[in-house]
Amino acid sequence: MSSALAEATASKAVAQQKAPTARDLIQAQQGAIEAQLAGAMNSSAFVRAALSSVSASPQLQQATPASLLGGIMLAAQLKLEIGPALGHFYLTPRAINRKEGDNWVKTWTCLPIIGFQGYIELAYRSGRIEKIETFLVRKGDKFDHGANSERGRFFDWSPADYDEIREWTGVVAIAKIKGAGTVWAYLPKDKVIARRPQYWDKTPWATNEEEMARKTGIRALAPYLPKSTELGKALEADEHKVEHIAGVHDLVVSNAEEEPAEAAE
Repeated sequence: MSSALAEATASKAVAQQKAPTARDLIQAQQGAIEAQLAGAMNSSAFVRAALSSVSASPQLQQATPASLLGGIMLAAQLKLEIGPALGHFYLTPRAINRKEGDNWVKTWTCLPIIGFQGYIELAYRSGRIEKIETFLVRKGDKFDHGANSERGRFFDWSPADYDEIREWTGVVAIAKIKGAGTVWAYLPKDKVIARRPQYWDKTPWATNEEEMARKTGIRALAPYLPKSTELGKALEADEHKVEHIAGVHDLVVSNAEEEPAEAAE
């Protein structure tokens, strides 16, 4: 190796130490990730999926290290794969404008979001659920729900067809629990939209609304389900302000500090 090349390589290494990339940060935490996965998943494959998600988003590459690593550690704790392949867990960018002196400075943070398939996976881990599913009621379907002394709470659904192009009007989540019968929850569309996070435009809500609606149905059903440790943690963390995840401090995934109207883009 020539002296010039050696010097350039050394300079690059020093620069990376001073300003590590998102890839550097994730790879440096592989040992901690393996500890959280506890052999439940292949750590190398998990890290590759995380790197793929980050590489696909310039905003995630600029996210604060604490929020990015916190989101990845949360996925590792829950043993959920990151990315759209399984629909279990997503890393999404969120812009936060902070006031520094007289100026507003935009920074990026990583918001972890659990998909409805992730919630279903976590629900099955309790070992007490025989079956859990969710479906969308669509315009033109016959859907009736209510309660009476004979049937208790009930719903009747007759889909007009199985064409998923029709507009959805509500979501049903239903689970059969071993030794405890069936529980279900229904939310009309306006109630689903009301539960959507305030800053949703850069989350899967913008690109996968129906998937997120089905997830909202699962969340509405969750209080009636036997819980695994992971499901409890997911409910606590998902789409809320999250602090001290997996020992990563100063993690903020919320828009608690909003910018004034003139600073908004």
